[in-house]
Amino acid sequence: MGLKTIEFVENKQTKGWPYANSEYFTHGDYKLHYRIDAPKGKEKGKMFMIHGFGCDTTFYDEMVVEYTKKGMRCVRVDLPDFGYSTREMKGINYVNRVDMLIELMEYLDKQEQSPDKWIVVGHSMGGSVTLDIADRAPANVKAYMLYAPMFMYNVPPIMSKLFMMKWMGAMMDTALKYVMPYDALVKVVLLIATMSPRYIANYDASKAANPLKLKDTGKGLCYMSAKASHPAYEDMNKIDKPVLLVWGGLDLFVPKSKVNKLSESLPSNTEIHTIPLAGHCVVQNFAKKCSKYGIDFLKGNNLY
Repeated sequence: MGLKTIEFVENKQTKGWPYANSEYFTHGDYKLHYRIDAPKGKEKGKMFMIHGFGCDTTFYDEMVVEYTKKGMRCVRVDLPDFGYSTREMKGINYVNRVDMLIELMEYLDKQEQSPDKWIVVGHSMGGSVTLDIADRAPANVKAYMLYAPMFMYNVPPIMSKLFMMKWMGAMMDTALKYVMPYDALVKVVLLIATMSPRYIANYDASKAANPLKLKDTGKGLCYMSAKASHPAYEDMNKIDKPVLLVWGGLDLFVPKSKVNKLSESLPSNTEIHTIPLAGHCVVQNFAKKCSKYGIDFLKGNNLY
């Protein structure tokens, strides 16, 4: 019996698709998918939320519920090659993702008469991107929140060339077509990531699987991997804005040595918490605790 396959679908990239609050920011050949969730009651701040590897805007569903209740406007964005943003391939006019994210924040600021500064939130790979943003020190950011940040691998030139080869992208697309986008597999991965059978039992796996069914996702992941890098540890202590750092005690994705190295590299006034029973995807099944740490952190720095 042959392997079951799925049909790739087109990325429509139009306002209101795939979610009612879906928007697209155009930058050259790119369209970044983002969503804005309004605060409940008076606005007390705004957050720019960046997901991790293999994820998309739905990853922050639980956190958005918690933070909007606390008066936060939440802007969550799909990185290139993930969610419903543009897939990168040979021939695209490449733009560094950090440049695009900073420009998106500036674009959104221009829609306001007196814009507040941003609180940038990053999980896993998104934490690495957040620290890349912090390294640029944009003036319109007032704080950074890192949840289980995981630096991308600095890809050597020979590996970069390998990822950019046509057959590599075709192989990744084939793997996605026959293997990856299935609810059972998604749930297994998320079970390892959250360490919570109860949470995964009620999780709608289609939210995570559907973006993997978009055409050219495999090629895009190869292209992204070819460009992968992370900020230098020695530059981290130069960050001049408040930093919150939250780890999961049962995280199987970030080695303890990396936890210690980053914790020690950040400014000495960084606020650090560990949630003992949390896995890597701490912001999902421990969203209430993560958001409480976030609000207390903002209050402690007179930012809320």
